[in-house]
Amino acid sequence: MRFAAIAIVVVGVAGVLIYDRHDKSANYQRVDARISGVSEQCYLEKVERGVITKTTSTSDLTRCEIAELLRKEHPKWQGYDVKHKIEVKVVYVSPVDGATHQSSLQMSYFPNGKPLRAGDVFPVLASKTKADKTRSI
Repeated sequence: MRFAAIAIVVVGVAGVLIYDRHDKSANYQRVDARISGVSEQCYLEKVERGVITKTTSTSDLTRCEIAELLRKEHPKWQGYDVKHKIEVKVVYVSPVDGATHQSSLQMSYFPNGKPLRAGDVFPVLASKTKADKTRSI
């Protein structure tokens, strides 16, 4: 019984991954986009696990320097992890109409651990059918 449940979960996860890979290759095209802006904010998060329950506590969004300082210095926030919320705004030429479009992507970390800056070139997946739709690679 336990093996069957595990097998169902594994097959489900594999199916989702296969569909995602197919969707990206069939419906999107890789294009180079120019970054027009980067917004990075952070929040503090703590997950407490009980026998049956899981409780997640988070702070409001704040500057990352302040989140790090609070985690280290403030007694209330010690034991919390600093999490990032990064919004990258990009400008790209759509394969649908050949026109320039804007899009924004949400990330929880910078690719390759290197900060992104306005003016950098960043690869994205642009939809082959909807001019204003993008995905991260």
